[in-house]
Order: sequence, then C-alpha cells, then structure tokens
Amino acid sequence: MEKKHRGLKILLWILVSLLVIVGSIAAYIYFSESGKRNALTLVPKDAIFIIETSNLTDAWTTLSESKMWKHLLGSPKFDKINQSALQLDSLIKGNTTLNMLFADRQLVIASHMTTDTDYDFVFAVDLKKASKIAFLKNYIKDVVSYFDYTMTSRTFENTEILQLRKSYATEVLSICFVDNIMVCSYSPLLIEKSIHQKDSEYWTKNPQVRFVSTEIKGNKLFNFYMNFSQFNNYLKCFMDEPSSIAQSISTNLRFSAFNVTFDNEKLQWDGYTSVNDSLPSYFKALADVAPGKWKAYEVVSDKAALYVSMSFSSQQTFFDKLKTVFKSDDTTKAQDYEKTIKKVEKYLKLNLEDDFFGWIGSEIAFVKLQPSPNAREDDAIALIHASDIEQAKASMDKITKKVRRKTLGMIKFNDTEYKNFTIKYLEYGWFLKLFFGKLFNKFDKPYYTIMEDYVVFCNSPSCLMDLIDDYTVGKTLSHNPDFMKFLDNFDSKANMSAFVQMPKIYSHLYYYSKNENRKGIKDNKDVILGFTRVGFQLVSDDGMFKTKLYADFNADAGFDNDLENIESAAEDIYLYEIDSGKFKVEIPPTMMQKTGPYKVYYADSTTIKAEGRLLNGKPVGLWRSYFEDGKIMSAVTYTDGMANGIAMFYFDLDKQTTRVELTFEDDKIVDVYREFYENGNRKAMLKFERGLPDGDAEFYYDSGVLKIEGQYKQGVKQGKWKHFTETGELVDKEKWKKGQVR
Repeated sequence: MEKKHRGLKILLWILVSLLVIVGSIAAYIYFSESGKRNALTLVPKDAIFIIETSNLTDAWTTLSESKMWKHLLGSPKFDKINQSALQLDSLIKGNTTLNMLFADRQLVIASHMTTDTDYDFVFAVDLKKASKIAFLKNYIKDVVSYFDYTMTSRTFENTEILQLRKSYATEVLSICFVDNIMVCSYSPLLIEKSIHQKDSEYWTKNPQVRFVSTEIKGNKLFNFYMNFSQFNNYLKCFMDEPSSIAQSISTNLRFSAFNVTFDNEKLQWDGYTSVNDSLPSYFKALADVAPGKWKAYEVVSDKAALYVSMSFSSQQTFFDKLKTVFKSDDTTKAQDYEKTIKKVEKYLKLNLEDDFFGWIGSEIAFVKLQPSPNAREDDAIALIHASDIEQAKASMDKITKKVRRKTLGMIKFNDTEYKNFTIKYLEYGWFLKLFFGKLFNKFDKPYYTIMEDYVVFCNSPSCLMDLIDDYTVGKTLSHNPDFMKFLDNFDSKANMSAFVQMPKIYSHLYYYSKNENRKGIKDNKDVILGFTRVGFQLVSDDGMFKTKLYADFNADAGFDNDLENIESAAEDIYLYEIDSGKFKVEIPPTMMQKTGPYKVYYADSTTIKAEGRLLNGKPVGLWRSYFEDGKIMSAVTYTDGMANGIAMFYFDLDKQTTRVELTFEDDKIVDVYREFYENGNRKAMLKFERGLPDGDAEFYYDSGVLKIEGQYKQGVKQGKWKHFTETGELVDKEKWKKGQVR
C-alpha cells in the first residue's frame, strides 16, 4: 500500500482493535486513571506536519459529511482512501462504545521523513481512563487473530512494542503504550523515535512552537502544525528539484500553528507563523514592518493565475530593515553589496537611492497570467507601486536614457506606443536584482510601462500587451465580483498576500507539464477546480505573522474543456515531438517476419494505437496512428520501414483539424514544414534540408499575423531575426551567429 494512504488504514485498525478490546461499557468504566501525558510528547521533533483533534468522533463526523470531503473522494487519487473511509465511517457512526472511547480525546497524526524520498506517519491517541495497559494487552492477541493477524513483541528502551502482521503482508503495524498514550506506526524507526524522545517534550515546551500555538488555543475540531525546517525535504517526495521559493520558505520560516475550520463552501486556516531570526530574509524584514495597503488587483488582468504581493506601510522602513538584517548576517557581503551599488551609480551617473527607491510606494507585486497562444512558460509581470507616479515616470525615463547612452547603437527595441501606453525597454535592468534579489531574476532586461500608479515590468513585450489589452476593456481582478467578494476574507493591509485562481493555474499545470504527466492532471481536474480560489496572507504581529489560508469551494463548478486546449506560443511548435521519433510505429521483435495487415494497441487496452501493413516485419504504405480516444493522430507513408512522402498530423479534436503538414525523405524532414493553430490559421512555416531547419523561418500569432521572421542554417539561428506586435509594429531585432545572439 502506498505510504500516503496508510493514515486511514492505521486509524481504522486502531479503532477496530479498541472496539473489540473494550467489549462493553462496563469494562470501560472499570478502567482507572493512569496519567495525564499529552499525546504531542510522543511525536518526534523532526515531524513535517502534525494534525491534532481533541474529539475524534465529532471531527470525523464533520469531515465525512462535508461536500468538500465527498468531492475529494471522487478523485481517482483517493480511491484507496475512499475504501478505508467507508469502513471507518460504518465503524464510528452510531457506535456508543467508540463514542465514549474517543469523545473529548486527543488524537495526533504526525508525518515524518523515513528516507530521502519517502515519508510515513505516527499516530498517538490519549486513552485517558481506557489506559489500563495490563488489561488491554490480555485481549490484543485474541483481537489480532480474529482479524487474521499475528502478534509478536520486542522491547526498546524498556518499552514493549507489539508488532501486528497480516499473514500474507510484509507491512508491520507497531503499537506501544506510554502512560495514557497509545502510539502506532508502520515505521519501526518512527515508533522507536517516539519512545526515545518521550521525555523531551519537544512539541509542548519548544518556545518557538509555543510562540505560535498559544495563539490558537481553544476547543477546535482540528489544529495543524507545520515544521518548515522539513518542508524542503518533504517536497522531494513529489518533485525532482524543489523550487527556489520552497527552499526559501524552508530556510526562513520556523513553525506555523493553525485552527482549521470548513463547511460545504469554504476551507479556512487561521493561525500564526514564526520567522527564523538567525537568517536575513524578506520574511524577517517584513515581520518587523507595519503592514501596508495592497491594491495591484486594480490593474492586474482577470486572467491572473497567480498574484503575489509584498506590502508595507513605509518602503524606507522596509528597505532599512532589509539592509540591517543583511548587514548583521555578513558584514563582508554587505560591504560588497554597497560597493556594487556605487559602481552601478558611477557607471550610469545616477543616485539609485533617489532615482529608484525614492518613488516606491507601499507594494511590490508579482503576477503569472493564464497561458495564451503567444505566451512563454517563464513570462512574468512585476508591479511596483509609486507614491508619486509622476516622479516614478520621470525617474524611470532618466534611468532609461542613461542606460541607452551607455549602449548607443546596441538597443534592439524602440519605444512602442500600444493602445495609448508607451512600452520601453531597459537594456540594463539587472540592477533591480541588487535590491530585490531572486525575486527579479527574470527581469534583468525588462520591458516596462506605466499603469495608474504602478510601474509595470515584464520580461516580454507580448505579455505586457496582454495585460494592457485586458486593462483597456476593464477585464481586471477589481472588476470581477467573485474575486472581490473573496478578498473580503482578508485584511486590506498586510505584509504578504498570495492568490491563486484555480482554473487559470490548472492551465499552467496542464499546459506546461510533460506529456506523460498530463493524464494524471486531467484525471484530477474536478478536484483541482473544486477549490475555485485559494488565498494566503501574512500580517506582522509582534515579531511573527498572523497567518490565514482561505479557499472557496464549489463541487458543482463547471469549467470549459478549453482549459486543456490552450494553444502554445508561436515558437513552441510540434516539430520537436515529431523530430523525437515518437510518431514511429514500434513493431515487436516477434513480428519481424510478418507480412500483411497489422494493428498496434495501447497497453492493457483494445484501443488501436496504429494500423497499416507490414512487409517482412517493416511498415510499408500508409499507416494511421490514433489518440487513446480513437481520433486520428497522424497519417504517414512508409517505404521499407522508413517514413517517406507527405505526412499529416492532427489535433485531438472532434473536428479533424490539421496540426502539421510536412514531407519525409528516409525519416528526415525536407522541403517546407507547415504548422497550424486549432482555429486553422497558420502557426509556423520553416524550410528544411536533410532533417534540419535551413533557410527562411516564419512564426505567426493565432490571428494569422506574422510574429517572428528569421533564418536557420543547419539547424541553428543565423542572421537577422525580427519580432512584431500583433498590430504589425516591429518591437525587437536580434542578430544571430552560429546559434548565439550577438
């Protein structure tokens, strides 16, 4: 069984065992008080996260009857959990004995890393009066045999560990009793860790944990604790390389504690988060600054998949704090930083403190838009609020002119007027990273414009134009009544706020994921989209952050299938899929001598993957390949097992729409390669020689307007490449030589 599904299985057997062990209310009443130990004392200190409830039966009833939980169980990802949940539900509800056992009792579930890429759980239950251990142990052997389990025992640090094993299974459930607490785990390592540290009381006496947990005291159904030191390791279970943002969170935050509440339409986490005081970071600087007004949503497009805002009451105070924490951490680095600033100022003949910092207002925001036909995966937008927009405009003009004087004759972009907005190009925008670090990694050569009282930076002109398009016609977040209603759940002043629109972020997950991962994402589409909006906020409060996570939920939300049918950027063409040879028919060795009609099927399926004729085991003549839903994918002609002649590739659509038309010569593309959008307009046209782009190349917007023109030589870019707006203006020129821009 997968580790992620073990939680409910463990819990189920705990309850089954206790039900049979106790047997009757009379036995329950017989038990005497034997300790007041907190179940958290049995949780090893390296827990990733902890879920705690003070009343298991009430908590389970609330969870299992909610639309949210039932919606989650409808996902294929939750099939195994659903099976255990149904058994658990039938066991708990209406069971008088279990209600007496677990009503007003503490249950703790803690997740821990067991290897570099795997995790498991520890369960700790406060049995209170039902902790007469000698009495319980007399019955356990009968219980486990009743369920076809065998039981052995061993001792670790003077504590007996009972080991329960199914006759045909390799997994072992370990159980031990420490005072009034019963501890269970499928990991022998974790059960030993629990026993070893039982007297350290890490989670009950750690000042950092108490710092945040004392703020959420109360008789709540669920409490949740997060240990950020383990966060980065935990993500390795799900991704090859955690993002820099995840690494920063793991390093710079310490603990969070939340009260968790939910109903049929919302999920809400309220709590506090502590900061790592020993490291310089944005978080540390923000924690010591009063929250500020954030309102970039007034200009941000309604197509925003992600909107992250840092805000502060005083930018000068924030940057002073940021300088202070960096100086206190490493004096040498701080001195080098100041020297670099002076060099930049001397080179550009500017005073950046006045010309850049002087106009910054109360917010710095970052935005990722929903993918569009002309977008790139790394397209990003940064918005800096100006306390005086006229001063900001004058300062940015001054900086731009200074930069251009230093790069005379090298500028590849002239100022462009687009729908009454002037788009400028900052050839040397890398100085932004000196102040903002990794947050501005993608903006070393940004395009920018002025929108209301924000200076808006983007790493591509087309992305900036998309933002302008939506702003011009009022398609902003501030004009979206559902989004504005959602914002009512958050403070108008904060230090950090992040918002995700799930339909838009789903498009990112689907479109920019690898082909082999798309099916899994699509299978869980309803679960992902059920949480229509998710928001997160940090508000400084006496050296820590008041923290909120809030999600709107709608199990009946309907979304278009177009979320999976987003067109790629003009330059992102299907050629690379074709060139990889994935379209080629794979003939098994057992068919190497076959002659005649032949069909290839998808694994474990009766669905045809490809069909055609074989001659001595090699494809000949016309072969058709199909998508898993039965629609045609390609029509390719073979000679002696090699693709030759005109070939056609199609979209996975009900209407047979051509995606690519090309010519093969002995498996290599020759002559003209033509690609189209789903709407039928041309997308790309490239000249080929001997399987490599060689000659003129043209790429188009989905409207059919020319976007890019250039040349290849033996597969690499060569000569002049020009980029145009969708209205026909030249926005960028590049000169390439041997595949490198000059």
